[in-house]
Amino acid sequence: MRKWLIGILFCWLLGGAGVLLCACADDDYHYPSVKLEFLTAYSDAEGMLKSVVTDEGKEYPVWGGVDDWRITSDSLIRIVANYELLQADGQAGVRLYSALTAISSLPVSAQEFEGDEETDPVDVLSVWMGRDYLNMMLDVKAQDRPHNILFVEEDRTVDIESRHAFVSLSLYHDDGGDLQAYTKRAYCSVPLRHYATEGVDTVTVRVSVRVYSGEVKMYELEYKPL
Repeated sequence: MRKWLIGILFCWLLGGAGVLLCACADDDYHYPSVKLEFLTAYSDAEGMLKSVVTDEGKEYPVWGGVDDWRITSDSLIRIVANYELLQADGQAGVRLYSALTAISSLPVSAQEFEGDEETDPVDVLSVWMGRDYLNMMLDVKAQDRPHNILFVEEDRTVDIESRHAFVSLSLYHDDGGDLQAYTKRAYCSVPLRHYATEGVDTVTVRVSVRVYSGEVKMYELEYKPL
């Protein structure tokens, strides 16, 4: 495994990046309405998260909860976050109770891929199209060794007349010889915007995934860039 492998981010089942809500004796106390979603997060000149954009295209400033986060200045990352939508003085913002960086790198072309031909299995909980991203939630059996996940671009073609692109991806997983002791969760968010080249209105994305039953499952989704 060399430079193309991306470190997998694991979370325990039942929510991954969880929020701990303690009991309160006051009957009038209202628990916050917290969402668990993929978000695109943007940093300021100091590398602090300043705003997020939901996969529905709504942008909110970050009003707290991640003071210890530092990323590359003036950049963006994909995260999975527990957040609460807040209102103040007629404006909306979010408080991030917890956040993880999602696995979100450009697919590697089959010609450049340097991993083993054999891929270790995963189980797919859900696959859906987000704003300029293909999102996946996976269950991975693991104990304590590093795992790696990436996506390999097997094929890409464009039908110029129909303005339609077709992309075939495969999910590659290296479990590093880890024991299949526990089930942990991994979050992937594959960037697709670079497939929406000039003259392309629709991208059909096909993803193949080897699962623990031994099957290779195929998923097909349509991406229409805004």
